[in-house]
Amino acid sequence: MGISEIQSSANLNATNWDFASQPDNILFSEKSCTCCVGFIDMVDSTRITAGLTRSQMSKYYSLFINWVNGIIRGYGGKVVKNTGDGLLFYFILLGDSHIKTVRNCLNSAITLSILHRNVNKKFISESLPDLNYRISLDYGEVSFAQTVDSTTPDIFSTTVNLCAKINKVADPNKVIIGGDLYRIARNLSGYDFHEIKETISISNRAYPLYTVSEAKTIGEY
Repeated sequence: MGISEIQSSANLNATNWDFASQPDNILFSEKSCTCCVGFIDMVDSTRITAGLTRSQMSKYYSLFINWVNGIIRGYGGKVVKNTGDGLLFYFILLGDSHIKTVRNCLNSAITLSILHRNVNKKFISESLPDLNYRISLDYGEVSFAQTVDSTTPDIFSTTVNLCAKINKVADPNKVIIGGDLYRIARNLSGYDFHEIKETISISNRAYPLYTVSEAKTIGEY
Protein backbone atom coordinates (compact mmCIF):
# COMPACT_ATOMS: atom_id res chain seq x y z
CA MET A 1 0.00 0.00 0.00
CA GLY A 2 1.34 3.43 -0.95
CA ILE A 3 1.57 6.45 1.33
CA SER A 4 -1.46 8.11 -0.25
CA GLU A 5 -3.56 4.97 0.29
CA ILE A 6 -2.48 4.74 3.91
CA GLN A 7 -3.39 8.37 4.46
CA SER A 8 -6.78 7.81 2.90
CA SER A 9 -7.59 4.67 4.86
CA ALA A 10 -6.46 6.23 8.14
CA ASN A 11 -8.24 9.52 7.41
CA LEU A 12 -4.95 11.38 7.72
CA ASN A 13 -5.37 13.62 4.70
CA ALA A 14 -4.92 17.13 6.08
CA THR A 15 -7.73 18.53 3.95
CA ASN A 16 -10.22 16.06 5.44
CA TRP A 17 -8.98 16.02 9.02
CA ASP A 18 -11.59 17.36 11.42
CA PHE A 19 -9.55 18.58 14.37
CA ALA A 20 -12.58 19.64 16.37
CA SER A 21 -14.03 16.13 16.30
CA GLN A 22 -10.89 14.40 17.60
CA PRO A 23 -10.90 13.36 21.26
CA ASP A 24 -8.41 15.00 23.62
CA ASN A 25 -6.30 11.95 24.41
CA ILE A 26 -3.76 14.10 26.26
CA LEU A 27 -5.19 16.52 28.81
CA PHE A 28 -3.07 19.54 29.69
CA SER A 29 -3.57 21.24 33.03
CA GLU A 30 -3.78 25.03 33.06
CA LYS A 31 -2.10 25.05 36.47
CA SER A 32 1.60 24.82 37.18
CA CYS A 33 3.58 24.47 40.37
CA THR A 34 7.09 24.95 41.65
CA CYS A 35 9.00 21.69 41.89
CA CYS A 36 12.36 20.09 42.35
CA VAL A 37 12.78 17.85 39.32
CA GLY A 38 15.10 14.86 39.11
CA PHE A 39 16.35 12.52 36.43
CA ILE A 40 18.37 9.33 36.91
CA ASP A 41 19.78 7.62 33.85
CA MET A 42 21.67 4.34 33.52
CA VAL A 43 25.14 4.64 31.98
CA ASP A 44 25.80 2.71 28.76
CA SER A 45 22.82 0.43 29.31
CA THR A 46 22.28 -0.30 25.60
CA ARG A 47 25.76 -1.78 25.19
CA ILE A 48 25.60 -3.63 28.51
CA THR A 49 22.21 -5.25 27.95
CA ALA A 50 23.07 -6.27 24.38
CA GLY A 51 24.93 -9.23 25.81
CA LEU A 52 22.16 -10.34 28.16
CA THR A 53 19.39 -12.85 27.65
CA ARG A 54 15.83 -11.51 27.60
CA SER A 55 15.31 -12.78 31.15
CA GLN A 56 18.52 -11.17 32.38
CA MET A 57 17.66 -7.90 30.65
CA SER A 58 14.22 -7.80 32.27
CA LYS A 59 15.74 -8.43 35.68
CA TYR A 60 18.47 -5.82 35.08
CA TYR A 61 15.97 -3.06 34.35
CA SER A 62 13.41 -4.26 36.88
CA LEU A 63 15.85 -4.25 39.79
CA PHE A 64 17.08 -0.77 38.91
CA ILE A 65 13.68 0.82 38.30
CA ASN A 66 12.01 -0.65 41.39
CA TRP A 67 14.97 0.23 43.61
CA VAL A 68 15.02 3.86 42.46
CA ASN A 69 11.24 4.13 42.64
CA GLY A 70 11.26 2.91 46.25
CA ILE A 71 13.86 5.45 47.36
CA ILE A 72 12.21 8.41 45.61
CA ARG A 73 8.80 7.57 47.05
CA GLY A 74 10.36 6.97 50.46
CA TYR A 75 11.44 10.62 50.51
CA GLY A 76 8.03 11.83 49.36
CA GLY A 77 8.76 12.26 45.67
CA LYS A 78 6.65 11.17 42.71
CA VAL A 79 7.99 9.11 39.82
CA VAL A 80 6.22 10.12 36.64
CA LYS A 81 8.03 8.49 33.77
CA ASN A 82 10.07 5.41 33.01
CA THR A 83 12.27 6.18 30.01
CA GLY A 84 13.46 2.59 29.67
CA ASP A 85 16.89 3.16 31.14
CA GLY A 86 15.99 6.08 33.39
CA LEU A 87 13.36 7.64 35.61
CA LEU A 88 11.95 11.16 35.79
CA PHE A 89 10.66 12.30 39.18
CA TYR A 90 9.61 15.43 41.04
CA PHE A 91 8.94 16.92 44.48
CA ILE A 92 6.25 19.61 44.78
CA LEU A 93 7.29 22.61 46.87
CA LEU A 94 4.46 23.93 49.03
CA GLY A 95 4.42 26.83 51.51
CA ASP A 96 5.98 26.13 54.89
CA SER A 97 7.36 22.75 53.81
CA HIS A 98 9.40 24.35 51.02
CA ILE A 99 12.84 23.85 52.59
CA LYS A 100 12.01 20.39 53.91
CA THR A 101 11.00 19.33 50.40
CA VAL A 102 14.22 20.67 48.90
CA ARG A 103 16.13 18.66 51.50
CA ASN A 104 14.10 15.54 50.69
CA CYS A 105 14.90 15.91 47.01
CA LEU A 106 18.62 16.40 47.65
CA ASN A 107 18.68 13.55 50.16
CA SER A 108 16.95 11.15 47.79
CA ALA A 109 19.55 11.80 45.09
CA ILE A 110 22.47 11.61 47.53
CA THR A 111 21.08 8.34 48.91
CA LEU A 112 21.01 6.90 45.40
CA SER A 113 24.63 7.97 44.98
CA ILE A 114 25.81 6.61 48.33
CA LEU A 115 24.09 3.26 47.85
CA HIS A 116 25.76 2.57 44.51
CA ARG A 117 28.06 -0.09 45.93
CA ASN A 118 25.25 -1.75 47.86
CA VAL A 119 22.94 -2.05 44.88
CA ASN A 120 25.78 -3.45 42.79
CA LYS A 121 26.21 -6.24 45.32
CA LYS A 122 22.61 -7.19 44.59
CA PHE A 123 23.28 -7.14 40.85
CA ILE A 124 26.36 -9.32 41.28
CA SER A 125 24.39 -11.78 43.41
CA GLU A 126 21.92 -12.06 40.52
CA SER A 127 24.79 -12.66 38.03
CA LEU A 128 24.12 -9.30 36.37
CA PRO A 129 26.62 -6.69 35.12
CA ASP A 130 27.69 -3.73 37.24
CA LEU A 131 25.25 -0.85 37.36
CA ASN A 132 26.22 2.81 36.95
CA TYR A 133 23.95 5.82 36.66
CA ARG A 134 23.91 9.62 36.57
CA ILE A 135 21.64 11.76 38.75
CA SER A 136 20.57 15.33 37.98
CA LEU A 137 18.30 17.77 39.80
CA ASP A 138 16.93 21.24 39.16
CA TYR A 139 14.23 23.63 40.35
CA GLY A 140 11.48 25.64 38.67
CA GLU A 141 7.94 25.81 37.35
CA VAL A 142 6.42 22.59 36.05
CA SER A 143 3.22 21.96 34.09
CA PHE A 144 1.24 18.73 34.00
CA ALA A 145 -0.39 16.62 31.30
CA GLN A 146 -2.17 13.30 31.47
CA THR A 147 -3.40 10.80 28.91
CA VAL A 148 -6.99 9.68 29.29
CA ASP A 149 -5.97 6.06 29.84
CA SER A 150 -3.32 6.80 32.49
CA THR A 151 -3.59 7.56 36.20
CA THR A 152 -0.09 9.05 36.33
CA PRO A 153 0.47 12.61 35.08
CA ASP A 154 3.45 13.59 32.99
CA ILE A 155 5.42 16.78 33.60
CA PHE A 156 6.91 19.20 31.13
CA SER A 157 8.66 22.58 31.26
CA THR A 158 11.99 24.22 30.59
CA THR A 159 13.10 22.93 34.00
CA VAL A 160 12.35 19.33 32.99
CA ASN A 161 14.28 19.78 29.74
CA LEU A 162 17.24 21.30 31.57
CA CYS A 163 17.30 18.50 34.12
CA ALA A 164 17.57 15.91 31.35
CA LYS A 165 20.21 17.97 29.56
CA ILE A 166 22.51 18.44 32.55
CA ASN A 167 22.29 14.73 33.36
CA LYS A 168 24.75 14.05 30.55
CA VAL A 169 27.34 16.22 32.31
CA ALA A 170 27.19 14.31 35.62
CA ASP A 171 29.90 11.87 36.59
CA PRO A 172 28.69 8.28 37.00
CA ASN A 173 27.03 7.61 40.36
CA LYS A 174 27.24 11.28 41.36
CA VAL A 175 24.68 14.06 41.70
CA ILE A 176 24.68 17.25 39.65
CA ILE A 177 22.29 20.18 40.09
CA GLY A 178 21.42 23.25 38.06
CA GLY A 179 22.03 26.84 39.11
CA ASP A 180 18.37 27.48 39.95
CA LEU A 181 18.31 24.71 42.54
CA TYR A 182 21.70 25.76 43.87
CA ARG A 183 20.42 29.28 44.56
CA ILE A 184 17.76 28.02 46.96
CA ALA A 185 19.81 25.18 48.48
CA ARG A 186 23.28 26.71 48.85
CA ASN A 187 22.74 27.90 52.44
CA LEU A 188 21.35 24.60 53.70
CA SER A 189 23.54 22.82 56.20
CA GLY A 190 24.69 19.26 55.67
CA TYR A 191 25.72 19.50 52.02
CA ASP A 192 28.88 20.16 50.05
CA PHE A 193 28.35 22.11 46.82
CA HIS A 194 31.07 22.57 44.20
CA GLU A 195 30.71 24.48 40.95
CA ILE A 196 32.08 22.60 37.96
CA LYS A 197 33.82 24.03 34.92
CA GLU A 198 31.25 22.76 32.45
CA THR A 199 28.12 24.79 31.80
CA ILE A 200 25.20 24.53 29.44
CA SER A 201 23.90 27.33 27.26
CA ILE A 202 20.46 28.84 27.81
CA SER A 203 19.43 31.71 25.54
CA ASN A 204 23.09 32.43 24.80
CA ARG A 205 24.08 32.59 28.47
CA ALA A 206 26.05 30.09 30.51
CA TYR A 207 23.97 28.17 33.04
CA PRO A 208 26.13 27.09 36.01
CA LEU A 209 26.19 23.53 37.31
CA TYR A 210 27.19 22.13 40.70
CA THR A 211 27.96 18.79 42.27
CA VAL A 212 26.32 18.07 45.60
CA SER A 213 27.18 15.49 48.21
CA GLU A 214 26.67 14.85 51.88
CA ALA A 215 28.84 17.17 53.97
CA LYS A 216 31.65 15.38 55.77
CA THR A 217 32.68 16.05 59.34
CA ILE A 218 36.30 16.90 60.12
CA GLY A 219 37.05 13.32 61.14
CA GLU A 220 35.84 12.01 57.78
CA TYR A 221 38.28 13.96 55.62
